[in-house]
Amino acid sequence: MTDQLPIDASDWNDDDSNIGVAAPRSSGFDGLLDFARDRLISFVEDARDSLVGQVRGLKSLADLLVDNLPEGAAPVSKLVGEATGNIDAIADALAEKSVEELVEDGRALVRAQPAAAVGIAIAVGFLAGRMLKAARD
Repeated sequence: MTDQLPIDASDWNDDDSNIGVAAPRSSGFDGLLDFARDRLISFVEDARDSLVGQVRGLKSLADLLVDNLPEGAAPVSKLVGEATGNIDAIADALAEKSVEELVEDGRALVRAQPAAAVGIAIAVGFLAGRMLKAARD
């Protein structure tokens, strides 16, 4: 069974000139760019929501770890507790910001720390390549 594409029928016009052919509502190149931008933002918002869910799951896992640590591990428990607070703050910040704000934050990070941005890009590219290779095998 194949997954359905996340396309909302309201994004397409319904006039008789395009019977059987889907076309963006606006005409011309600008309409196509607007349509592509809206779709991309929608995909990024879905990915952001998924990431927020995964980060909150990581926080739940860390909370479970803290609850199950032996009593002699108080320093570790304190460190993990602080980390879970930071994880929760990250999840809240991601959930509250729009895609445009996240993109602007990314641009500001690249301007402020270009070496770190290049390192992150290399790491993400490496991980993406490994995941694609593993999925292919």
